Amino acid sequence: MQNKIGIALFGALCYNLTQGLAFTMVRMQANALGDFRILGLVVGLPNFALVAGSIFWGIMADRWQNRKAVVVLCAMFSAVLYIPLPWLGPIGLILVRTLQSFFLGGMVQIATLFSELNPKARATLMGKLEAALGFGWGAGAFLGGFLIISEDYGSSHPTVIFSFLLTASLGVFAVVGYMGSTERYTPREVIDLDFSEYFWALFRLFFTTFLVFLGYMFFLSISPIYLTEITGSSFGMGIIVLLSGVIHALSAPYIGKLVDEYPREITIRASTITVFFSLTIYSLTTNIYWVTLAFLPPIYMTYFLGARAIIADIVPYQLRARAMGLLTSFSLLGSGVGSILVGELLVNLTFQEVFRIGSFLTFMSILVGWYPTNNK
Repeated sequence: MQNKIGIALFGALCYNLTQGLAFTMVRMQANALGDFRILGLVVGLPNFALVAGSIFWGIMADRWQNRKAVVVLCAMFSAVLYIPLPWLGPIGLILVRTLQSFFLGGMVQIATLFSELNPKARATLMGKLEAALGFGWGAGAFLGGFLIISEDYGSSHPTVIFSFLLTASLGVFAVVGYMGSTERYTPREVIDLDFSEYFWALFRLFFTTFLVFLGYMFFLSISPIYLTEITGSSFGMGIIVLLSGVIHALSAPYIGKLVDEYPREITIRASTITVFFSLTIYSLTTNIYWVTLAFLPPIYMTYFLGARAIIADIVPYQLRARAMGLLTSFSLLGSGVGSILVGELLVNLTFQEVFRIGSFLTFMSILVGWYPTNNK
């Protein structure tokens, strides 16, 4: 079993290397091809496809009773679609990224697979998963800043072509890793369950997720461009993102254990408060050291460790993939709306003014998410 978990973690590492590379390169390419409005659409519209994809593939995983098949299928298609990106204009980039994101929506089932391997240590195992994902994302974003200088974006420069082909290749390695993983099958009665009961019990958690990522995207969607501007180079931006990924990787196993030992809602409170303070710092200063400090906390990982553990505790196995898909959908709805709003607002507002709006939205998420679940 440990060997199988290790193979699956290798697949997760390769997958998030591709996500980190794409996080940097797609945003920088979109900004070079157009303006902040194009950037907002390239980041925002694919999030809506991710919403549809995460719901669709969650239902498929429950119906097929095979999470691994969904993950392998979606990883393969999403990897191949990195290949044409260097040669596309703004509209083509939006369309292909949107199609790709529909398949990326199935990757939420990685967390479902890990949450079911050991019910007594769900958050601990997901902490190991998040360590691999966090380091992969940070290392990938750093590679994106290192492989391509900012002046080369907006064209089919050889370094741009090579970097996107490398991203596709790493995606194929992720497929190989996931094919070697083992899914835990749980004997259970086939009974008809009403999902609406669990949806309303978790609605406050879902709405909190929407709000926190709506606000967080007021920085995160433009962070590669903003960090490149204040550091003076894409390499400096890559260093900051790499540091964030390393902190995610080192802290994830310990945070996972804490989530298993303490009430799950503490992670929701801690994450929303941290996002609020980070956006407040971004809105008040351009000092590189303060900005870096605000960017380093493992916000995304901590929030989802707690939220996924809450869902795994409450929702029966037969409906769990659907609930995990909905959690991702609400985060992506917030991310999509936030990204498009940021692109529009930056046409007339400064970075700091936009960050203040985001800090207000994340403050609302603190109030809504203090008690993340409704009493059943």
